[in-house]
Amino acid sequence: MPNRRAAAKTPHKPGADCGRATLQRVLWIHERLGNQRPATSASLARELDASARTIKRDIEFMRDQLGAPIEWDGSAHTYAYTRPCDILPLLRIDASEALALAVAGRTFAAWHGTSLGRALTAALDKIAGVVGGAVSLPATEIIDLVSQPDDPAAATELRWFTTVLETIRRRRTLQIVYQKPRAGSPPETRLVHPLHLACLDHRWVLIAHDSSRRAPRNFLLCRIRGAKATTGTFTPPAGFNLPAYLRGSLGRFTGDSEETEVRLAFAADLAPYLRERPWHASQVIADRPDGAIEVTLRLNNLTDLRRHILACGRHIEVLAPTELREVIHAEATALATRHTRKER
Repeated sequence: MPNRRAAAKTPHKPGADCGRATLQRVLWIHERLGNQRPATSASLARELDASARTIKRDIEFMRDQLGAPIEWDGSAHTYAYTRPCDILPLLRIDASEALALAVAGRTFAAWHGTSLGRALTAALDKIAGVVGGAVSLPATEIIDLVSQPDDPAAATELRWFTTVLETIRRRRTLQIVYQKPRAGSPPETRLVHPLHLACLDHRWVLIAHDSSRRAPRNFLLCRIRGAKATTGTFTPPAGFNLPAYLRGSLGRFTGDSEETEVRLAFAADLAPYLRERPWHASQVIADRPDGAIEVTLRLNNLTDLRRHILACGRHIEVLAPTELREVIHAEATALATRHTRKER
């Protein structure tokens, strides 16, 4: 009987990093041993242009960190797999990474049936075993712990996600049929140069250069009724910078480069929420003696801000600019009039 035993163990730091060079060697060794072809450390070292000591460390890593079923045959001085295995599901991920994958599966559930959805499903299936091992729960149970409310708009917008993403990557002109929200407005066919996809105010938005308007425009994916790539290509406009373009926006609406200073007073009961979740990156908070706060923002478009302010009701006051204060006053007056108690 051949003298077979597990490859000799040497101390290996838990969670040791598998660098690119190590990963390349590990995959090569896996393919070599996975074809039922025992190999010596010397032969593997020659094939990989590495030292025998390096190969031994790689094998120890595969066995100790990845759980690869490798045995050492003392009589033949060879390493061999005791059973077939797939090395990729053995690559370890931690609990937070496992949860992130589960959330991704839920978040992009609307992609099922598309090429991107099939790719995501295949990737999640490959690592399902790892997810379970990482957090001591089956992958299906992890996914059951993550919930996502039904969102009909998500299915509509993600329908075009892969098409838009591919045109961005290949710099192809995109033809879209776009439905504006105005009542009675017919869909418009537009040719645009897709630049970026961004999740703004919980909605996916295509940021594209509109040649007819000679300026960048934002298109909600949920309003696209049709999309297809053309054979035409484009060069992104010189000087376009996405962070600068979005810097002054609070949500889906963007303006020009000129920013407006906005000052808002929040009642004390709302102050903790503004500290917990700032409205904008430019937010600066000044405390008041009564526990209320004054918040300063710098924005280039106030459309989304008006909606945020009205949602706060009587707990907020616009201090500046005057134009915004007047708009909120008019809206609040109309709202109060509509909700005046009617005489019976």
